[in-house]
Amino acid sequence: MTTENDIFIVEQVLAGQTRAFASLVDKYKDMVFTLAIGLIRNREEAEETAQDAFLKAFHAIPKFQRKSKFSTWLYRITYNECISRLRKKKNRIVSFEDLENTESGINFIESESDWEEREEQKRELNKVLLKLNESDRTIIMLYYYDGCPVEEISSVISISQSNVKTRLFRIRNKLHAELIKESKNEMVNSEKY
Repeated sequence: MTTENDIFIVEQVLAGQTRAFASLVDKYKDMVFTLAIGLIRNREEAEETAQDAFLKAFHAIPKFQRKSKFSTWLYRITYNECISRLRKKKNRIVSFEDLENTESGINFIESESDWEEREEQKRELNKVLLKLNESDRTIIMLYYYDGCPVEEISSVISISQSNVKTRLFRIRNKLHAELIKESKNEMVNSEKY
């Protein structure tokens, strides 16, 4: 489905064909859940957050002004819902286990090395991702996991496109440095035994 199809479906919903909204849910459910799990870091709560985001989008659809893509508007609603929930529950235990089990997430590691090595790389990457703040993690997830362009990320988190590019550059460097540090720590620990 293209952006034009999304607008057509929105117009159907506005015309009273509310069941048409289900096709938008089907189209964007994985992307919304991936964003929610990346920020919320709890599968059940992320599922609730995704459902709430779709519910809010459904009720707010008359306010959708078509100035941006529907997906950008929906991401913004999801992002705000996640941030709102996180503010309510600040001191949480964090786990990225759910994220690595989502089918919609794009694998950061493109190497075709054996399965065990890839799993170890995933564990190291998840450990490093936990060190990012919510905003940086959102940028990384939208860009790499969901393939969102810089323009869309800019709209979702309300910062300029140049700021998104700068932050992507800094976050990648930070991730790279942390992964090297983790790798060295693993080597030191394995040499001890």
